[in-house]
Amino acid sequence: MINQRLKKISSALSLILALGFTGVAAAETTEESSAATSAAPAKQNFFGKVAGTVSGGSSTLINNAMQLIGVRYRWGDTSQQTGYDASAFVKYVFNDTLGFLFPSKSGDMSTVGSQVSRDKLKPGDLVFFNTLQRANSHVGIYVGEDKFIHAPARGASVRVDDMNSKYWEQRFDGARRVEMSDSARQQYVQDANRL
Repeated sequence: MINQRLKKISSALSLILALGFTGVAAAETTEESSAATSAAPAKQNFFGKVAGTVSGGSSTLINNAMQLIGVRYRWGDTSQQTGYDASAFVKYVFNDTLGFLFPSKSGDMSTVGSQVSRDKLKPGDLVFFNTLQRANSHVGIYVGEDKFIHAPARGASVRVDDMNSKYWEQRFDGARRVEMSDSARQQYVQDANRL
């Protein structure tokens, strides 16, 4: 039952991201359109706001990550069937989306791409946290609206959390942007091979 619900949520999110959902129905009659212009704009839900800020490869990246919501955390594992730890989750999503090997450890991931300040975050950026009294010991993928998706800890599953919660706010270490262009991909492959 839970898997069916997750599939429905994933399908809905895929559609939202694919269509660039704006919170307003796409098919309106001419009469409804003129009436709608005088009414207040419809409030966007979280996924609609995310879709509006995601572009190109980032939308595919976020979609791939969201499809894994509910997969359990399992330290050291690297598959959807058995579970992911935080870095394995990010590595899988980036490898599946960008088609190249990504570093295996969050500390190594913190050297890939370019540094980004928190106020400049975009969906698809990597966000790093100090959860083990070690810099960059935890990693997730920023999805917009101060939220990120990650594999949090033993006993939990892949989920979206708020970076403004006291726990994550206190542990935020920084962020990195991984460009989606072909030339950037080639550079990341070279960098990953050196690690």
